[in-house]
Amino acid sequence: MLGNASAARGNVMRLAHEANSICLSPVWLQRPLCLSSLPVSCWSQSGRILTVLSIDGGGIRGLIPGTILCYLEQQLQELDGPDARIADYFDVIAGTSTGGLITAMLAAPGKGNRPLFAAKEINKFYYDHGPEIFPPSSCWVQKICSTIFNLALGPKYNGKALHKHIKKLLPKELKVADTLANIVVPTFDVKKMQPVIFSTFEAKKEAHKNALLSDVCIGTSAAPTYFPPISFMTKDDDGKTHEYHLVDGGVVANNPTMAAMSMLNKEMLRLRQKLTATPDDKHKVHRRINSGDETMTAMLELSEEALRENEGQKHVESLEYKNFIIISIGTGKPSRQRSTARKILPSGAYSIGPRIVTAPRSSTFSDKQTPTWSTSTPRCASRILVARTTTSVSRYLHPDNLEGNTASMDCATNENMDDLIKIGNDLLKKPVARVNIDTGVYEPVNGLDTNADALRKFAEMLSDERKSRKKSTLRL
Repeated sequence: MLGNASAARGNVMRLAHEANSICLSPVWLQRPLCLSSLPVSCWSQSGRILTVLSIDGGGIRGLIPGTILCYLEQQLQELDGPDARIADYFDVIAGTSTGGLITAMLAAPGKGNRPLFAAKEINKFYYDHGPEIFPPSSCWVQKICSTIFNLALGPKYNGKALHKHIKKLLPKELKVADTLANIVVPTFDVKKMQPVIFSTFEAKKEAHKNALLSDVCIGTSAAPTYFPPISFMTKDDDGKTHEYHLVDGGVVANNPTMAAMSMLNKEMLRLRQKLTATPDDKHKVHRRINSGDETMTAMLELSEEALRENEGQKHVESLEYKNFIIISIGTGKPSRQRSTARKILPSGAYSIGPRIVTAPRSSTFSDKQTPTWSTSTPRCASRILVARTTTSVSRYLHPDNLEGNTASMDCATNENMDDLIKIGNDLLKKPVARVNIDTGVYEPVNGLDTNADALRKFAEMLSDERKSRKKSTLRL
């Protein structure tokens, strides 16, 4: 038994070394491992895998990840029955901007403490309310006048429809700590001029970080020049008031993968400190595990394994990013036309501002900067994981070369929304590709699966991991 486990781990390390730059294009399923060569059974280790879903920002282009998530949930339902929901399979769901809204929809509790929404309802929200949230200008003259006026005096939209529909979507009493899966939602506080990351982990520990989920969603969706900031207050356990003045989290983390990994790492370190502290602290940890918290169970097993493998060392960091399964879904980037210093040199704020702020969100913060993972944030993530991981798998699903209205984050016409859905579906049919590190272009890899095939395998991994955790919980 131990010999088989050791051999499997050896195969994983070999495959990681051989395939650490392979990714699945459009929805880029980038991975340091080649799943076609790795049996799914190698990955299920009694809850010793942490699963992360990360969703980029991009306004109405949230229809693209909505399409991908609908397909993923369908695959999970084929494996585990019609009641399967994405929140059942991920330890952390992270989202920025429109990705934060999708995150809330996936993780919000409903009747019977089951997810309030199925993945198929994500795109319905955009279709039903997108045209009101992003109302079109009636003519080209109005568009030009509106753009000039808003660049000088305020945001393009007043945000009333955005606020109304998010507050109707999520129960008014629902807070961050109430989510079924742990969520991570980056925002930016314009008064403090620093990022504020809301998470279920911290909301359960610190009352002032346990804001209304609807307020957090509005904050992370308040893209500068498009919507006004949102302000609200919370109180800590001592009754002290805390103010927030928030705009779009994409200002600091359009791809929230690294924020999710960092939050998990932080929780793992806290857990290890308790395990190595007093017997009473250790007893409290195990008592919480026995309460049925599957994420805590997985982190506990990883932490105890790390302590065993690094016995005698005061600072244990070797396992922080080990055994991660990560899927990061983007909302697209424009065709390969880019600004240059020569083009920008004679430009003023009017021409530079819209170019930077209105560029498709995935491209602004995460374009072409990826050596082995995805875009800017995953560039750091990939270096960490490739250097320090033996059994992590990542998927990056980011459509490339969007053109015309599909590259806009606020074109909510029925025609454009249909086109965005088509982009998502077409991506599923395309073959796995490898990113060229020098150019950022995705190049098809002969003989590998389509993105849909890879997602099916990914669903099998998630299903096996969940079943393994249930068996582990029963043993406890």
